[in-house]
Amino acid sequence: RLAVVEYQCFYRRRFADAAFASCRGVRLPATGGYAIDTMCGRYGARLCTAQRWLDFQGDKNNGLAPLQIDFRLLPNGTRPG
Repeated sequence: RLAVVEYQCFYRRRFADAAFASCRGVRLPATGGYAIDTMCGRYGARLCTAQRWLDFQGDKNNGLAPLQIDFRLLPNGTRPG
């Protein structure tokens, strides 16, 4: 049997930065803390970057991701090689 257990996902840096920025200021009503604190693993909100955020989201060991996702940020205007 064949199964996908890991894949690479290519984002342009501008898209990744914009997606991260849209989440950065969101607060959890239950705690009053930033949602990004729970979405960036050990880095928390203060040290989180778009790459660290995506790395945590794609880490199969975080208990949330169904498989390993390797997010690759490309310079704007380029394509995967």
